[in-house]
Amino acid sequence: MKNLSWRVLLLFLIALSLLLTLILLFYPEKKIEKQALYLRPLDFVAIYKNPDVNQDHFWENLDLTAESVYAFDLESSTLLYEKNSRAKLYPASTIKMLTALVAIEHYQLDELLIVETEAKIIGNKINAQSGEKLRAKDLLAALLLASANDSAYILANNYPGGLSAFVGSMNKKAQELNLADSQFFNPAGLDELDQLSSARDLNVLARELLKNDFLRGLVATPYLEINSQNEANTKQTTTAYQLFNTNQLLGRLGGIKGVKTGTTDWAGEVLVTLVERNGREVLISLMNSQDRYSDTQKLLAWIFNVYQFVRPEKSLVNLNF
Repeated sequence: MKNLSWRVLLLFLIALSLLLTLILLFYPEKKIEKQALYLRPLDFVAIYKNPDVNQDHFWENLDLTAESVYAFDLESSTLLYEKNSRAKLYPASTIKMLTALVAIEHYQLDELLIVETEAKIIGNKINAQSGEKLRAKDLLAALLLASANDSAYILANNYPGGLSAFVGSMNKKAQELNLADSQFFNPAGLDELDQLSSARDLNVLARELLKNDFLRGLVATPYLEINSQNEANTKQTTTAYQLFNTNQLLGRLGGIKGVKTGTTDWAGEVLVTLVERNGREVLISLMNSQDRYSDTQKLLAWIFNVYQFVRPEKSLVNLNF
């Protein structure tokens, strides 16, 4: 009996070992492959000029009137300054940056668009008259230089599906750009209760606009004259419209290259500014300011006094893991 128990135990161990052998032979092998990760080269990185100084003190005591601010270095993708940058506020005409992006994706620049009832639109406008035709590129110029509300609605009303479809495309584009704090209901930036954005979102939106060379050139243009076409009694006539850039810093402060102003009763003063200085491009967006131009100049002075941009020892790192 004792020998039988011993033999059963031995057979059990043999069977277990055979089972484990089969499992090891037929179990799928996991392969771990090494991958090389290449980090994007950084020519310069923003660092504090004096790391021993309490920088938070300066952040809190810049004494800006704007309720919300976001300042970003484009080359190194570095946040340089922020104040309530995710607060949802009224964006006013700065949303015309998004209107321009949707329009330029759909229209050919030389495409003629017809004016219908846009003369009834309130606020800034070029006063285009019903029946006139303007090229899409001239309407974009009126939109971004003169901040013309009628230009925004001409672009929207000529869109397939009209105004509602155009605004739908604006919100779709906003989702693609991850403008998480934004929602839009009209193409001109006129005050509506839930039409909101944030300084962070406006900064992202401006970065997207600046990727387009034509739009980048427009926002940096101080003055431009455009012409409409009109056919009356079989005779074709033209009307000239003079466009002056609404950004008062353009041409007055060195290095200013746009981007967009905005002002309404609900929004206060809004401004998105691109400045090129010392080989850097800094993009500032501020909302609900009492003095947007003073705020912007003060912040620019602070940025270029507090930060220096240094070149890393190695511009490319290869990590294998």
